[in-house]
Amino acid sequence: MLHFLILVAETLLPVAVPAGMLPGFARRRELFELRRPLGRGAALGVLIAGTLAALKLGTGFVVREYYDLAVLGAMIPAELLMLFLLFRSRSFPAEKAASSLLRGVVLVLAASWGAYYLPDIFIFPTHFAVGVVQVVSSEFVFIVAGYLAGLLLSLFVCRALYAASAAVPVRVMFPVLSAAVAVSVCRQLITAGQILLGRGLLPRSDTALDLIIFLLDKVRPLFFCGLAVAALPAVFLLARSGDVPAGGNNPAERRKTKYRRIRRMRWSKAVLASLLLGVLLLTAGTHFDGKEVELSPPAATPATEGLIRLPLSEVSDGALHRYVYTSRKGVEIRYIVIKKSESAYGVGLDACDVCGAGGGYYERKGQVVCTLCDVVMNKSTIGFAGGCNPVPLPFRIEGGLLLISVEDLEAEAPRFM
Repeated sequence: MLHFLILVAETLLPVAVPAGMLPGFARRRELFELRRPLGRGAALGVLIAGTLAALKLGTGFVVREYYDLAVLGAMIPAELLMLFLLFRSRSFPAEKAASSLLRGVVLVLAASWGAYYLPDIFIFPTHFAVGVVQVVSSEFVFIVAGYLAGLLLSLFVCRALYAASAAVPVRVMFPVLSAAVAVSVCRQLITAGQILLGRGLLPRSDTALDLIIFLLDKVRPLFFCGLAVAALPAVFLLARSGDVPAGGNNPAERRKTKYRRIRRMRWSKAVLASLLLGVLLLTAGTHFDGKEVELSPPAATPATEGLIRLPLSEVSDGALHRYVYTSRKGVEIRYIVIKKSESAYGVGLDACDVCGAGGGYYERKGQVVCTLCDVVMNKSTIGFAGGCNPVPLPFRIEGGLLLISVEDLEAEAPRFM
């Protein structure tokens, strides 16, 4: 249960923050013309994400990193342009501020948010029954409950932020929205840089690798900075709760004003409580979840003449073997080897496109299992791309040795940074 709860929350909370703040700000600013492009963009994003998930699960046609790079190429400019247009039109009347250009940018932004953050949400359910002895069982129910709880938490954060943001004055809310988007842009730029370097689309140099290693260490702190920014509208409303006059010319109006104030306070407290829960999940929850499986240390594999040479006698027992190669920059690149049949071997990175390199694989009752999402791999599929399978690693067999090129491992170093 905890696996999928954390996975879903970690995937959706980064986008739940700006996705809740933007429509709340638009409502407060009376930019009602933005409601339609927001809705249409969100629907388009869901459609794109669903299509990508179907292609990813059913074919090997889509390379996820190239897809993410294309989506980020539309998302980042749209985020920055949206802030610029909102800033430039801050003194315009609402009907003029919601220009056709701003509506188009918001549509692209909403679509790119969905296209970037939602594919894994569609892919995760395909893992529910994998490795479960009985589908109708408490284990399966707990897995589904964790997934749904992660969805509900993320949606609740988005809804609560919308209500709180719609109650904060524009002069206060715009800097907060800008800060939230800026944090998102920073994380997205780091991801784009990692993909560009990892796929060789940017020249690899010592300076570039040092920079991306430094920046990747900041992704997690940036995530929590985004959650801290999300708390600001709620903190503002709670701090100003005593300054709001009862108002009204008659008892009915005063009761209405009092009800609105109480409602805002409730949503503010809901924002803080849900964000706190998210922080606890992604700190204490992740620590607790990670302690469930203790992986054996991978065996170091030195290289000679640009090749790693593993004796077949060492990996022919049908068990999972974990290895590590230390790159020229000191990055530890983990990979696994397993004999699948009498004449076939599976070789892949100790990482996948879905969960990344944060976990790894281990053997349980003769099955290969992902430590992060507890998905069980079919041995025959190891060495092929798709789903939660290890990222394939090229190899060849010669003279009783399994040979792996050092350059193939070096190319994957950014995954493990």
